[in-house]
Amino acid sequence: MLRSLFLPLKLPINMTPSQAQQEIQVLSKQIDEHNERYYVKHQPTIADTQYDELLKKLMALEEQFPQFKLPTSPSQRVGAKVEGNIPTVAHQNKMLSLDNTYSMEDIKDWVGRVVKGLDGVSPELMLEPKIDGVSCALMYRNGELVLGATRGDGSVGEDVTHNVRTIRSVPLKLKGAAPAVLEIRGEVYMDKEDFAKLNQEREKAGEEIFVNPRNAASGALKLLDSRLTALRHLKFFVHSVGLLDGKNQPLTQGDFLQECRTYGFMVNEHNRICKTFEEIVEFCQQIQQQRQNLDYDVDGIVLKVNEIELQKRLGHTLK
Repeated sequence: MLRSLFLPLKLPINMTPSQAQQEIQVLSKQIDEHNERYYVKHQPTIADTQYDELLKKLMALEEQFPQFKLPTSPSQRVGAKVEGNIPTVAHQNKMLSLDNTYSMEDIKDWVGRVVKGLDGVSPELMLEPKIDGVSCALMYRNGELVLGATRGDGSVGEDVTHNVRTIRSVPLKLKGAAPAVLEIRGEVYMDKEDFAKLNQEREKAGEEIFVNPRNAASGALKLLDSRLTALRHLKFFVHSVGLLDGKNQPLTQGDFLQECRTYGFMVNEHNRICKTFEEIVEFCQQIQQQRQNLDYDVDGIVLKVNEIELQKRLGHTLK
């Protein structure tokens, strides 16, 4: 489903301010729902032309009644431009990198260390595909997106909020009873089909092609003009929480991912809770066989202790 970036704003609209405000709210809700159905649930219910008409009407109303245009409006996803250099921002909690291994024996040893660290308790482990994308942290306050930042060096990243807003699978306003403060962490990526189209277009234009989707996504996040970023059709998968305040903490990683779905985020469906080393091996082999058929690049499997309280007991290393 393609989106027009530059829509005509002038439509004959005869409404009172009160009527316009109400219509803007209705249109915004409808467009947000259609965005979620298409980009998150992959179940579109209207044609592109119908979607574009809704967006066109909303933008025209906001043009005529700018006092009712909100930062979370669907019309605000594209158009921002940063002057000069992209600013940096400090992460409240560090964004740590992952320890790598290429050996099932190393994984077995790690599981043994986890059990030892928990005084003999064998915990459930959540296994998730590691998306080959760009790590990004999204900060929400009172349910509204206020910041999107790259990982950077783990302590300081780049403020790429203007570009994050173009990602249709990133809600500008959370659904449901969201916590007062929530930082979501995940991977920004390009799927294989959009990446192939991008390189075809660049080759025709005589421009240098990108080596892989990750490089294309990373470059898009750092563009100054979000209108150009929107043309890359970036996507976002949630994988962890950075900060949560004002609501009960989820008990497990599985609970957290399910909660993210209720807020309107896209969560990878290829994850599994494993209780034994044999189940871990089986899942890794399954993803290895499936990875070529997935819509996006996967460069590994991430293992996490599922119960969050046990994660806290174990702590973490420098990674």
